[in-house]
Amino acid sequence: MRASSVTTSAAVIVSGVLWATLCGAAERPPDLFHSAPIIPWAKKVGENRYRSPRNFDGTVEYYQKVLRGEWRVSWHKIINVSGTRAKHIKNLKPNGRWEGINIYEFKGSTYVFVVFSDAELERIEAKEKKRRKASKSSL
Repeated sequence: MRASSVTTSAAVIVSGVLWATLCGAAERPPDLFHSAPIIPWAKKVGENRYRSPRNFDGTVEYYQKVLRGEWRVSWHKIINVSGTRAKHIKNLKPNGRWEGINIYEFKGSTYVFVVFSDAELERIEAKEKKRRKASKSSL
C-alpha cells in the first residue's frame, strides 16, 4: 500500500468522524403547531399538549438550544417541588399567535403544553369546525 493512499484513507476517516460529531451536536428544528415550536417526535396526548420524547432536563436543554436568535422568549420557573418540575417559556413577540409553552414533569414523563392567545384559540376552533363539517359532507 502506498503512503499517499494511507494518508487519503486516514483523511477520509477523520473527516467522517468530525462530520458525525458536528451533525450530532446540531438539533433538529422544532415542529410548528400553529407557529408554536414543538420538540420533534413529541406525541400529542391532549388539546395543545404533547409528551416529550426526552426527559425534563433534555427537553429544557433542547428548547434552550433552539429558541435562540429569531425567537424572542424569556424563561420562568413555575414550580419545583418533590416529584414535579416545571418551566414556562414566554413568547415576547408582540401579537404572537402563541403566548407561551409550559414544560413540566409528572410521574416520570415530560409534557409540553402550548398556551395560545384567545384570538388564536378561536382561529383553531373555527378551523376544526370547518374540517369536521367537510368530513361529514364527504361521507
